[in-house]
Amino acid sequence: MTRPSRLTLVHGSLALFALALVVRAAQVQLVQADAWRHRAQRQQFAAADVPAPRGDIFDVGGVPLAQSRPTVRLRVAPRELADREATGRALAKMGVPREWVVRATDLRRAWVVIPGAFLPGAAAPVAHMRGVYPDAGLERVYTQREAMRRLIGVVDAHGAAVDGLELTLDSLLRGEARVTRLARDSRGARIDAPDDVAPEAGDAVVLTINQALQEISDRALADAMVGTGADGGDIVIIDPHDGEIRAMASRRTDPRSSGSPAVSEPFEPGSTLKPLLVSRLLQLHLARPDEVMNTENGFYNLDGRRIEDEHKLPSMSLADVIRYSSNIGIVKFTSRFTPREKFEALRDFGFGMPTGLPYPAEAAGTLRLPKEWSKTSAASLAMGYEIAVTPLQLAAAYVPVANGGQLLEPSLIREIRAPDGTVRYHHQPRVIRRVMDADVAAEVRRMLVGVVTSGTSTEAAMRNYIVGGKSGTSRRTSGKHGYAAGSYTASFVSLFPAEDPQYVILVKLDNPRTDIFGGKTAAPVSKIVLQAALAARDAALDRSTLVSPESLVTVTDSTAHATPPDDDTLPPAVLDVGRSRHAAPPAQPARAIPNVHGLTLRAAVYALHRGGFRVQLDGYGFPVSTAPAAGTIAQPGALVRVSTAP
Repeated sequence: MTRPSRLTLVHGSLALFALALVVRAAQVQLVQADAWRHRAQRQQFAAADVPAPRGDIFDVGGVPLAQSRPTVRLRVAPRELADREATGRALAKMGVPREWVVRATDLRRAWVVIPGAFLPGAAAPVAHMRGVYPDAGLERVYTQREAMRRLIGVVDAHGAAVDGLELTLDSLLRGEARVTRLARDSRGARIDAPDDVAPEAGDAVVLTINQALQEISDRALADAMVGTGADGGDIVIIDPHDGEIRAMASRRTDPRSSGSPAVSEPFEPGSTLKPLLVSRLLQLHLARPDEVMNTENGFYNLDGRRIEDEHKLPSMSLADVIRYSSNIGIVKFTSRFTPREKFEALRDFGFGMPTGLPYPAEAAGTLRLPKEWSKTSAASLAMGYEIAVTPLQLAAAYVPVANGGQLLEPSLIREIRAPDGTVRYHHQPRVIRRVMDADVAAEVRRMLVGVVTSGTSTEAAMRNYIVGGKSGTSRRTSGKHGYAAGSYTASFVSLFPAEDPQYVILVKLDNPRTDIFGGKTAAPVSKIVLQAALAARDAALDRSTLVSPESLVTVTDSTAHATPPDDDTLPPAVLDVGRSRHAAPPAQPARAIPNVHGLTLRAAVYALHRGGFRVQLDGYGFPVSTAPAAGTIAQPGALVRVSTAP
């Protein structure tokens, strides 16, 4: 047998190799074509989620409260870096800690994720380097004002809403994310795909909240809790002309508290319920303001239950029942209601049902049907017990007293704007129902003025403006059945100014320890809020109305007084204006600018506001001086600039 030559073997090997190449090429191109095509796409292209910018949130004056800004997170593949030293220098220049710069340029590591997020401009020099993989992201930036954070809520690290308005309005704010394709050339440099669609930003939301008034309310609550030893408190301020909520502040000593208890934590309102029931008595012509009722010298037994008054008088007019908060008087007057009439009166003011506010976990409160009442329920309801309301519900119930009889739906949203600026929604006042006639509302306002000028809440009186209001003091329930010994809720609802109110203000303090009465604890807080609002530049007040003589006129009280006060007991504004309907408002005396050196910034601003001055801050450190200087005599309302040092 002839053995093949060496040349034949070489030719045969080459032929077999060529045949293998052809077979393999056919396998790759025909059989495995789709698999290799997908593999190539994975190497050259990558899909990345591009988050949509979350819509901004503004206060009623356009001040930003929450905004989204683009960020970049960096991943580094050290083995792919073309110039490790240049990459390290660029990372260090961005502020990346040295230990992470070392890791990012360590060839022993396959991947390094740089901690933190960077602004796109700062990360741009590094983001385009080979071996560096930037991931686009968004960061939610909130106002530095602590008072707004509980109300607005937060989003988590992934941009998901957690609580507050961020959660309620999430469908409007979150926008629509996109998936983009990232391509790289043969050198690893990024090529943006031309057919990518940009993510759609969320809608912007303008709240009805006034940030200055919210901050004033929050500071007043903080100080009140310290001064009274209260466990918590709430302040709600509503514009009675359109139902817009100007402030809704809450504080609790319990660190587990979150959200806004002003809409989620009902309480028994106590005597603040009395004027609302009186309005229905007047509306149904079941009583007159000057009608006198036997008040039993302060002690009354009803079906085995002892009812007692703080002001023990033999008789009181209906107006004085409100002025001195007589339990006996209100129980006797409201006994003229049928159970259905009393229930409907309370229901018509919005109790026992949610207000519809767009906020998580709003409570409906408690208002039981008459068939569920006990023998003493009618008397308890007259005194503000056996009913639970949220602070927002109670403030909203006083809106008809302020605006002439219309119950309005409270609103937190003034406007919703599309990303291009188009207004999708603008709030218009929504009347739920008329609960009293205008003349009845005016009569109740006169009674509320009497409470402040010579009744249970004189500490709410202001020198140059007439305030109407009603205090309440109610026992607090314990975790078990029944009431907790020595534990009370103090509240005060005020109308400012009394004749044509711009604010309805609800102040509630939980378990104050220095004094239990709302007229002594909650009413002064209302006054402090008003004083600070008058001193502030942007607290949503129409000062053109406030300075007119008509706004300073005492509402005439034609009802009988059980114990008429002397002129000396009335606030100066009442005395001066009461003698002449067109008397000019008394000028406020000049006063010394307080020394705020050494105080915290918050304490300094508060001290100047309490002094009646407007404040402008130059910096955010500790106060070192004021202009004009401390001790300078200046008129109330003058602007004081506070210089600070870090």
